[in-house]
Amino acid sequence: MQRNNVYSRSYKLVLVALMIAMTLIINRVFPATPVYHISVDFIPVFIVAVIFGPLWSALTYALADAIGAILFPVGPFNPGITFTLFLLGLAFYKKDLSGKLLWLRSLLAAAISLLIKLLGTTYFLYLTFGGPNGMGYFAYVISRIPNCVIFAALVFVLLPIIQRVIVVRIIK
Repeated sequence: MQRNNVYSRSYKLVLVALMIAMTLIINRVFPATPVYHISVDFIPVFIVAVIFGPLWSALTYALADAIGAILFPVGPFNPGITFTLFLLGLAFYKKDLSGKLLWLRSLLAAAISLLIKLLGTTYFLYLTFGGPNGMGYFAYVISRIPNCVIFAALVFVLLPIIQRVIVVRIIK
């Protein structure tokens, strides 16, 4: 039996659907921490980005968030947060690099994710829930700095490992 081509339509559809399901499981079924939402739900999105490109990864992250908001609601559905996750999916671009360039790409993705999470997601959370204890937007940004920095650190550390361990095996 011949193995599926990585770029065939059916393979792409099945792998993206599997990664959406994995993102849902990581993000909604096994939530990270009760105080801060620190999760590794970006791992399946990164796998899609490396194999199929940034548009597919952005759609994967946005669809996973929209489906998760419908199936496992935590609060009201916020399309702004879904949009920031779409932008975050675009940050994991497709270029297959190795060595120092892989770490540089990981650093760039971590910096972009820090900005998107800190400014974009915080803004839409502020619009939806307001600031804790009547705080303004910038006070809310300051309160979310530890969460966003830890997320960016996870992105920086895990992306090269995922590239070398998981993505290489999927492509082969």
